[in-house]
Amino acid sequence: MAEEPAPFGVVTLARRGGGDWLLSELVARAEAAGRPVIALVRAEVPGEEGCDMSLRLVPGGRVQVISQSLGRAAEACALDQGALEQAVAETEAALRASAPGTPLILNKFGKVEAAGHGCRPLIALALETGHPVLTSVAPENRAAFDAFADGLAEDLPADLDGLERFLWPQGRP
Repeated sequence: MAEEPAPFGVVTLARRGGGDWLLSELVARAEAAGRPVIALVRAEVPGEEGCDMSLRLVPGGRVQVISQSLGRAAEACALDQGALEQAVAETEAALRASAPGTPLILNKFGKVEAAGHGCRPLIALALETGHPVLTSVAPENRAAFDAFADGLAEDLPADLDGLERFLWPQGRP
């Protein structure tokens, strides 16, 4: 008999940055409660503006800048793919070293993941090794997410208490 797959949850939020805030707050609550968690979530860095993007890696709390500066006249944002890959590799190492069942929270399934890169291998590894996964997705990337998730992901409401119950059903630390 096959084992049950690890829980895989997704929150779809249309408001830009809504998933970033929600999942960062969820990780902060987990850390404050002493719950085990592996995460790659948006970091609020003083002085960041416009297209500046940084991620906080949990555990440890290291902040990784993942944007490239294109100058003040730039009209677009540029992701530093190498910096994102470094953050994903560090998060993978933390996941491999974590206790079975430790949840993985990723700020979003974004354009990079929709194109087949970024955190996709990390999500697959977590699910294959029994770690619950939670992420967010914007409506414009939802079709690519659904194709990737292949029916495994559960749609969840944007409710912190409900998301905690999804990841830590027994309220365990």
